[in-house]
Amino acid sequence: MGPYGAAIVGAGASGLAAAITAARSGVRVLLLEAAEKPGRRLLATGNGRCNLSNLHISIQNYHGDSSLAAPLLEAWPGQRIRDWFQELGLLTRADGQGRLYPCSLQAAAVLRALLSACQHFGVDILCGFSVAEIRRAADGFQLTAQDGRQVQAERCLLAGGGAASPKLSAGSSYELAKSLGHTVTKLSPSLVGLRTPGRITRSLKGLRCRARAALCQGSRELAAESGEVIFGNGSVSGICVMNLSARLRGLPGGHISLRLDLAEEMTSAQLKAYLEDVREHFPARPAWELFDGLLNLRVGQELAKSLGWPHERGIGALSSSELAQAVKLLKGFSLPVEGPLGWENAQCTAGGIPLNQVEIPTLQSRRTPGLYLSGELLDLDGDCGGFNLHWAWATGITAGGALAGGKS
Repeated sequence: MGPYGAAIVGAGASGLAAAITAARSGVRVLLLEAAEKPGRRLLATGNGRCNLSNLHISIQNYHGDSSLAAPLLEAWPGQRIRDWFQELGLLTRADGQGRLYPCSLQAAAVLRALLSACQHFGVDILCGFSVAEIRRAADGFQLTAQDGRQVQAERCLLAGGGAASPKLSAGSSYELAKSLGHTVTKLSPSLVGLRTPGRITRSLKGLRCRARAALCQGSRELAAESGEVIFGNGSVSGICVMNLSARLRGLPGGHISLRLDLAEEMTSAQLKAYLEDVREHFPARPAWELFDGLLNLRVGQELAKSLGWPHERGIGALSSSELAQAVKLLKGFSLPVEGPLGWENAQCTAGGIPLNQVEIPTLQSRRTPGLYLSGELLDLDGDCGGFNLHWAWATGITAGGALAGGKS
């Protein structure tokens, strides 16, 4: 089959964007996908609504080789991605935080727009083609599937995605990149919940509440973010916690904790005054109902019980020192962190191919001329809020323009 002007390995967000861009410029493009259908992982993003970008793109929202990525991100603000999708016939809406969604709030609409564009511009899509080997050939590259089928192309783009969500992403492109001279930094799950062992999280399983979540090492606060936290069986998640998971990379082990301020809008003094007021006006209530007017009822009652007060005790019997203990708990509910949850729970991959191994802005390999790399394969991961899909589009379109020998 072939030869093609460009072979793109991976029909996810980055690969589809690259294929459209290259084919629009007249390149004969073959898009290879190991799964039976393209874009499966894209359909699962944003709980099926596809938070495809953000109007407030900032290097501060990225981790890894962020300084090297800065020129490319500056060249691709959120509005430019929005305009690119509008050219494909897909209109988007922005929420109050700048997160961009398709107007239909359907990830399927995003995928349909991309596949329709591929068809319009003549992209050949071959699914069920799991690339096992890529070799340099005299006229470009020879790509061999696991079942022995072969294709040839003048240039090649690896856009196969990362190691996160293994049921939706093969993650095999790392080995292909290594075979072509690249190295890969240590990979770890990112945008994922944290493992927090202990009885208290088991008793809170399935409950949600708002908090300021801080990742700490010993007494030092490393990073913090406010939002809804979700308790699991031995874990804590929620967007604010998932964003903190990216900060685990490179930390020496031990003494890592997650500290939750469950009354972030009150100072410790204000909180104590509030609790004293509850004690004065409702002395006959059980002590384990002390937090009922402040927190999710079950969360508050489980936390009050964790203080070890006798079940039959009333709020009026609580001493000032016991109220101070309650304040300390709510303002600094600390949970030990063993590490991130596994790959199956992760939204993206931390680590990857260092950005100093590709040319910016073309994304051509510095190790193998004619080879390009994009998306999650590269050592850059973003926060929740559309930042990772934005990186996929920006690098895919950029690489697609380079495959065509021009600018995106």
